[in-house]
Amino acid sequence: MDIDFRALLVFRHLARTGSFTETGRRWNISQPAVSLMIGRLESEAGLILLERSSTGGRLTAAGARFLERADDVCDTYLTFIGDMCGLRRRMAREVLVGIDRSEFGERTRQRLLEAAPPDGVTMTFVELGENWAEALEATQLDVVVAGRFLRNGLTPGIQEAALHKERGITVAWNPDFYPFDSGKFSFPEVLRSSVLLPDNGVITGFADSLALWCEHAYGMQPVHTVAFPSETAAAAAAAAGMGVLLGAGDTISRLEGSTDGLVHVRTFEFLLPEAYTYGVYCRSDESSRDIMSVAACVGKIGKKSVLQ
Repeated sequence: MDIDFRALLVFRHLARTGSFTETGRRWNISQPAVSLMIGRLESEAGLILLERSSTGGRLTAAGARFLERADDVCDTYLTFIGDMCGLRRRMAREVLVGIDRSEFGERTRQRLLEAAPPDGVTMTFVELGENWAEALEATQLDVVVAGRFLRNGLTPGIQEAALHKERGITVAWNPDFYPFDSGKFSFPEVLRSSVLLPDNGVITGFADSLALWCEHAYGMQPVHTVAFPSETAAAAAAAAGMGVLLGAGDTISRLEGSTDGLVHVRTFEFLLPEAYTYGVYCRSDESSRDIMSVAACVGKIGKKSVLQ
């Protein structure tokens, strides 16, 4: 039996999504190529793994058993690859730093680009995905600079150096379009409007936690939600009357004057005393001096970015 490892990864993704189209998009191959790859995998295994239909694919009983073994193989192999990549970086004294898309993150990125790294160390900056905590624990990243909502992103395998904390949630709107009374503010009123907010790549866990909060506290969701790739973009949309801006902590002060025309209130400050935390993260068991020295350097510069 000669099974292509990439075919196992493609099969695993297809089994979880049930979509040939989405799987092809994820692996940058065409839908027919996905189907051909799965067909060859079935031939090699001597099993029918999927029941195909016009809407996608569903695992057979044999496919479910096969997936269990494929998961073990894929996880072991990917862990091995991650460990080897980490070893290569350590030998080359390269440290991967992921920075979020928040205002503090952008300032920190610019300052780090201008700063000298610790002697002999190369800092390589990478785009930070929503699941950065998993990537950090899997050694796909070495240091992360990010803002989080409540305790999102924290795990026992990650240590945090908090650089800044803010209370509550900011609600901002253009009074020419929305007649909210800032003195008698009612949060459920906002949910009857279009809600504009930064996505999870800007503030970890904010969008998802907000959805849960609305459901459990009010039994409703906003009539329409739009997530933006930056706080500035969300604020600009609110200023244009496209909806009401929701942000973690004191969003207005972070945006520094790019919120002209908006009225804002801070709410839930008592309930959420540490709603927004901006910090530096690395693995709890980290032993590399290079990584720890970079984390210290990033923390120092990140702190200055907050005070800017």
